Amino acid sequence: MAENVSTEQAVYQLLNDVNRNYFTSNRQLNKQSRLYQTIECVHDKGWFQDLELEEIQNYSLATATLKPATLTAKGEKKLNELKKIYGNDPDVNHKEENN
Repeated sequence: MAENVSTEQAVYQLLNDVNRNYFTSNRQLNKQSRLYQTIECVHDKGWFQDLELEEIQNYSLATATLKPATLTAKGEKKLNELKKIYGNDPDVNHKEENN
């Protein structure tokens, strides 16, 4: 069951996922989705490099370029700040896959 998370928690998850290269491809997103709203919220904060969000004309969809995205120094700083708050919260963190 999906749980509601705050915008700050969603930002932490996005920063963490980009930092660990979680995204293996770009994503087509509904503009009402939490991921779209999170990317839109952080897009101009300077936390990401090569993160793009392109709306698709005449549809409520957008393409998020996530695979090549990396964190900037500001993004790493923000991730470390949020990690102090959410780093030990199992409801917020993704489980790492064992390789």
